[in-house]
Amino acid sequence: MGGPKAHGTFVKRGSNIYRTSAYIQWGESDTSIGACLLLNPGSAALENDLSIQLEQEGYAEGRIKSEDPTMKQLIAFIQNLYEKDHLISGRLHIYNLFNLQNTKSENAIDKFEELVLLGEYEIGESLVTADELLAHPWIMIGWGVKRDKRWKNLQLVKERWSELIVESTVPSFGKLHAKRPDYYHPCPLIPTKRLPMVEELVSIYKQKIYKMES
Repeated sequence: MGGPKAHGTFVKRGSNIYRTSAYIQWGESDTSIGACLLLNPGSAALENDLSIQLEQEGYAEGRIKSEDPTMKQLIAFIQNLYEKDHLISGRLHIYNLFNLQNTKSENAIDKFEELVLLGEYEIGESLVTADELLAHPWIMIGWGVKRDKRWKNLQLVKERWSELIVESTVPSFGKLHAKRPDYYHPCPLIPTKRLPMVEELVSIYKQKIYKMES
């Protein structure tokens, strides 16, 4: 059966690439095992032949290279949720505040703000329905804790996603900032902090979500 595999849908508009959907698959089941809400798609790229298709046709769907640090971290989180002898089968769905692909978060936010102001990106493009969210047993929020007064559209899309999560009633959790309603990204930049973050997120999950399910 092999290990977990990442899958995504990408579109290219002008010089910008957008990942419009993504999930990590364990086994054969298409049942959701959870979801996460992050800032934006990072460096995870399509397999080579699909990258060529994206360049030529402006659209591609298929396997994502799983070497991306965030993908690895999400896989580690799910595998740490389960007992070692437990067979994982299902999908972890990945949502983003905005779909523009860019590795550096601050550059990505600046570009997102610019595209919204130019009318080239609809601020609510990444939003889904409340019914879709409710199909997940839980959603982990990890959109990051960076803030800047000039990032007005980023704040607006955070508020719209937060309202959607409340409306859907899907249980949510994440590592919350001490002073404001922002959540730390699940993949710290410093590699030595990644395993402790996985362990902390598993602990938060067990305190907040597992108790609700029990």
